[in-house]
Amino acid sequence: MAEMWNHEDVAREWTKTGEKRGKVRFSLDDKKRPYLSRVELKAVADIVLTKHFNTKPIKASVLGALAEVISLRFLNGVGPRTGIMGIDYSTASWLYKEMGFKAYTIHSADDLSMPFVSMYFGAAYLVWLVEYEGRSRTPEFVVQAYILGPKNVNLEDSGPQWLKFEEALGKYEDTKKLKDQGSCTIM
Repeated sequence: MAEMWNHEDVAREWTKTGEKRGKVRFSLDDKKRPYLSRVELKAVADIVLTKHFNTKPIKASVLGALAEVISLRFLNGVGPRTGIMGIDYSTASWLYKEMGFKAYTIHSADDLSMPFVSMYFGAAYLVWLVEYEGRSRTPEFVVQAYILGPKNVNLEDSGPQWLKFEEALGKYEDTKKLKDQGSCTIM
């Protein structure tokens, strides 16, 4: 929580809404489901990337846009997808045990409802997808693979997933930058 307070944009947002240090609570929608604001989500992504992926070319805006598409920023996820990044327990466990992403220990799917844990494993999966099958992948491939699974990507039909992602990315950064990138330097 201290790291969130140290993030300038979050501190400004929380102070404006009357939150006090140590007493912050999650926002709730009309169905009482906890979610992160876009400012909070981007801060979680910034913190995770700075602490654990500072040598990887991943942008917080990309993680934020994926979270928008996957979970609508709900902490518990939407439908069968767990957490803000929609990573299922078996994928997170595989990333932890076999791919060496060990900054957070997970014991059950419930652990993936914690924002930093979900963001960490979402970023780890993104890192893995960028070099899927040993070759550098395009942003469109990576986004489709993240949402649908790498075996289900059809680059000839960009489909609604890519369009939703581009729209969500526009809430975090300029989408023209993404179009101009031919490879995954943004990821």
